[in-house]
Amino acid sequence: MAVSHLHNTPITGKSYTTPVDATQPNLELLEAVNVRLRPGRIPIPDLVVTNAIDLDEPNIESADVRLVCEIISPSNASTDKVLKMHYYAAAGIEWQLLVEQGTGAMRLYQRQGGHYVERASTKRGEVLELTEPVQATIRPEDLVP
Repeated sequence: MAVSHLHNTPITGKSYTTPVDATQPNLELLEAVNVRLRPGRIPIPDLVVTNAIDLDEPNIESADVRLVCEIISPSNASTDKVLKMHYYAAAGIEWQLLVEQGTGAMRLYQRQGGHYVERASTKRGEVLELTEPVQATIRPEDLVP
């Protein structure tokens, strides 16, 4: 699996252990950071995988985001599944991972044109093996207790 790196991001002040393969040294995994999709539209996804960035900047540009992850709770399900998904696709973010907080189900989407198409899915107790946009093994239990 992955070699872990500890990042303390000044953008959020939170630390996060990065399950990104060591052969991908120019990538960062960050929690709850500002992602500028366009002027005036800056959501805060639960997790993002980015190219190497300046962690002192207040915002991450959408062009630097390789994958965005939203952990969906019942109170924000429609925002994450519809509105944010549309915004991320329109901003050109290639990959999105949705994790259902209640069930632990994960769905990986890839942008195709102006929308996302599901590429893989898994449920609690299974693992999601990513080869794109990063090499990683993700277990729902690691993201949703």
